[in-house]
Amino acid sequence: MILENVLNMLDRNHARRVSKLSMSLARQLGLSEHEIHLIGQGALYHDIGKIAIPTYLLQSKEKFNEEEYRLMQRHVEYGLSILSVHTGEEIEAAREIIASHHERWDGQGYPHGLMGEEISLYGRIVAVCDVFDALCSDRPYKAAWPVGKALDYIKDQSGEAFDPRVVEAFLQMMAEGVAV
Repeated sequence: MILENVLNMLDRNHARRVSKLSMSLARQLGLSEHEIHLIGQGALYHDIGKIAIPTYLLQSKEKFNEEEYRLMQRHVEYGLSILSVHTGEEIEAAREIIASHHERWDGQGYPHGLMGEEISLYGRIVAVCDVFDALCSDRPYKAAWPVGKALDYIKDQSGEAFDPRVVEAFLQMMAEGVAV
């Protein structure tokens, strides 16, 4: 119940969309129904650490300076801390996703600079879905992008930010209208 209350204080709709997209993408990649469920539940919590980020930063319309960017990156650490007192398979999946969804295929992500398959598959799946949903949504600092532009961005970032196999499956899923 406490975790549910925390999620309600954040962007609950974004979390739900990312969860549903992630489940569809996991299915497209041929994961088991059990793994699809774990990814869906875990993805709900991918940004839970933002509860500890100052509101002025979350609602900023300006590009972050270096200090603000480092503070925003700490939402990963905060999320892991929040979930550290909880147990269970779904919570383990959530921790895996929180810890890895900002890592990049090319090793330039955070918090650990993991690259390629060092990054959890769950995190690689949620990363694509998180970025896609963020691009297609209004944010304080930008208007929503058209779906086609967001898909082009995802495709352009294949092999850099994102796992090429995951991007290929995502683009196929979107072309088939599976996630819509």
